[in-house]
Amino acid sequence: GKWDNFVLPFLKERGTFIDMGCNAGLFLKLAEDMGFSQVIGIDSDSDAVNRGLKWRDEMGGKYQILNKKMENCLNELPVTDYTCFANSHYYFTINDWFDYIDQLQYKTRYLIIVTAEKHHVNRCWASADVETIRRYFKGWDEEGFIDQLPLEGDPMPRRLWGLCFKSRYLERMDIDKIDCGNHVQDQFYAEIDKGIPYNKTRYYRILRPYRKRWSEDRLNRWVEERIKVYESIKKYGLLKPIIIGQDLRVLDGNHRYAMLRNLGFKTIFIRPT
Repeated sequence: GKWDNFVLPFLKERGTFIDMGCNAGLFLKLAEDMGFSQVIGIDSDSDAVNRGLKWRDEMGGKYQILNKKMENCLNELPVTDYTCFANSHYYFTINDWFDYIDQLQYKTRYLIIVTAEKHHVNRCWASADVETIRRYFKGWDEEGFIDQLPLEGDPMPRRLWGLCFKSRYLERMDIDKIDCGNHVQDQFYAEIDKGIPYNKTRYYRILRPYRKRWSEDRLNRWVEERIKVYESIKKYGLLKPIIIGQDLRVLDGNHRYAMLRNLGFKTIFIRPT
């Protein structure tokens, strides 16, 4: 009922979905069944994660479950369409929670929070109170609110509320609408996928005279770093959005743009200026 009543109504788009405090991963399976292309769960409980992985494999799921602390893993996660906290955000200390929110506005387009009535309040931890949660996200746009459901007839009644907030700093855009401006590396990643050594690629031949003040060792390290980013994107997704100007020109992220185009992405996460 928690998914159907407090999460599903906010899922207007598909793409990527991250569940923070996923336990054994029920929401992950439901999101994958809905058609989300990338689904990731985070939980610090090793037993819950192991149960979840076993269940996923039995069900034939492809989603990921990572055994990590919620407050320590944001930099390792891809930019996502939805991040969900279903009765889990109030396990953050208030300091960790504010640090997390500051970073999260550049990592997720929508944040869904399911919260519960808490009878014992500890001010050192993130609050479960709806109005306090709204104050936490005063720099976001509130997209929706779901009030508690009637408790009559519920064999295990619990007061729950759902909120959804939208970041003002992150958008998903058609990749064809963006002007990269620099296309010399366009075929580079296709050549890498074909197994061509990077120092035999067209891009490397263009770079060599352009970076003539660099030693060959420095140039090779620089190119190898680009390839590492490419392999990371193939495995984990985009970790940082592309920054674009008002004219839709890429200001930072030409290589990541080229990588995503080569991988067949039709849309891309951007941070507009």
